[in-house]
Amino acid sequence: MNGVRGRISDEAIRQVRERASISEVVSDVVALRRRGRSAVGLCPFHTEKTPSFNVSEERGFFHCFGCGEHGDVFGFVMKTRSLAFPEAVREIAQRFGVTLPEPVEGGGRQGDPLAEANAAAATFFRAELRGESGVRARAYLRERGLGDEVIEQFGVGYAPGTGDALVRHLRAGRIPSEDALTAGLIMRSERPDARYPLYDRFRDRVMFPITDGAGKVIAFGGRVMPGRPASGDPPPKYLNSPESPIFRKGHTLYALTQARDGIRRTGRALVVEGYIDVIALAQAGVREVVAPLGTALTVDQLRVLRRFTESVIACFDGDEAGRRAAARSFPTFVEAGLWGRGVFLPAGDDPDTFVRARGREAFEAIVAQAEPLVEAYLMDRAGPDREAVGRRAETAREVGRILKRVRNPLEFDVLVRLAADRLGVREEALRAEGATEKSPAPAVPTLPVGRAPSAEEMLVELMASDPSVAGRLRQENIIDEFEQPVWRRTAEAVLAASDAGDRSELVQALPRELRDRVVRRLLGELDDEDRERALADCIAKVRAVPRRRQASMLKEEIRAAESRGDDAVAADARRRLQSLMSHTEKASR
Repeated sequence: MNGVRGRISDEAIRQVRERASISEVVSDVVALRRRGRSAVGLCPFHTEKTPSFNVSEERGFFHCFGCGEHGDVFGFVMKTRSLAFPEAVREIAQRFGVTLPEPVEGGGRQGDPLAEANAAAATFFRAELRGESGVRARAYLRERGLGDEVIEQFGVGYAPGTGDALVRHLRAGRIPSEDALTAGLIMRSERPDARYPLYDRFRDRVMFPITDGAGKVIAFGGRVMPGRPASGDPPPKYLNSPESPIFRKGHTLYALTQARDGIRRTGRALVVEGYIDVIALAQAGVREVVAPLGTALTVDQLRVLRRFTESVIACFDGDEAGRRAAARSFPTFVEAGLWGRGVFLPAGDDPDTFVRARGREAFEAIVAQAEPLVEAYLMDRAGPDREAVGRRAETAREVGRILKRVRNPLEFDVLVRLAADRLGVREEALRAEGATEKSPAPAVPTLPVGRAPSAEEMLVELMASDPSVAGRLRQENIIDEFEQPVWRRTAEAVLAASDAGDRSELVQALPRELRDRVVRRLLGELDDEDRERALADCIAKVRAVPRRRQASMLKEEIRAAESRGDDAVAADARRRLQSLMSHTEKASR
């Protein structure tokens, strides 16, 4: 931990861990459903079709049986938000109302400075919209049919047209200029005689805050006010914050925080083009809607959506350009592991104008007619001329490249059949084209056939899944008798981690197969009724190894003594062997 942030005490960390709900935190990123004592969803750390990502609220950990990722609530936030441990602890503490003591060293501001700068800017923009300078912006939003309630819900604001209004506001709030520059809120003039050495990036624009999975503002999109006086080159209609350490444009979707509950409830996600499209649909009661940030949908954005649902429907214009856009999007959907459907609106309409003019029921009706994107793709690529052999052959090769990325066998079969029919080629040829490179099979968390864990490995498994077992094995002093160095070291590490109370790091440090078995025990998937017998059997087996070795040595000593005629030595060795066998028999009872 660095000295500016200061150290967080172990007691404070314990309080945050006990107060936090790991299921709630994970649900910001993954759509979870209950399964027995735990919850499951699609892993955010690798691409998969079948959920193998488990979250145990009772035990306070997450674990993926597909890729092996494991950790506690702090580890999840660190991995998904790219935060250091102290920042993750502070963020979770703030979320669950735990007051952390002031750091020992320093005493500067807490939390992410860029997020703080964006939060201050968002507050400023909302206040400006409500104030005197926001009269035109309020009138524009009313013209677009947006009411005060939905404007407040989405945090819409206004950036005044003066050159440094935000600069002065942030300075008054003691937000360092370097943080505001890094966040892309303000810019530095290159002219030494500039009136504003630092000036606002967003000027005379309606402002739409862009948030992360936890609802923190990480960037902005600004729509220029209509009727703005022209001077020089016209400004871009929409302007987004530049990328920063907390904002990656191609990985972020507008309004996912607001849409998350709607996506879970309806089982689908709708993708529209603009910010106002999202807000207008939400106002009409269609709340499972998100938007990319001024560009075409990316694979990473679709992968984010796929964590919540596999039913993703994109809205397009109903004209020829809209059909071509739908066709271009299909390979991107496939690469993200989605099939994808498209809604084609009447000419001249976007979701905003359509729902305002015709209402929610009409919009829902047109969504119900959504077409598979593969249809638009094949129709666009094949063209109307069935005699265009060269074009169809090239399209068949392109379909083959797409087929290589389709892992679901049913979807593979559907695409082959559709493409063969539309392109006039043989199914066998397409199957061969798409099967030249086989995707590796997903990892299955099972032991190799015929292999069972050794007694030492089983004892480590039982120790890691139950702290009381670790204490008993320490009393038995059994670990010193382990034969295999790797299991002795692992057992000693488990004991140390049990003393420290850090179960997450303990499990994470285990070998992969053992880690999966431990997690299954913790999740209650393995029968623990015979644990006492297994524990006793494993201890007996571990202790039997040196006895068997000693017995073998005594037998060899007897044979050697008898061969040289040394009856006294042979008799002594027999007495010692008999005593050993007697002790072994008693220990096995």
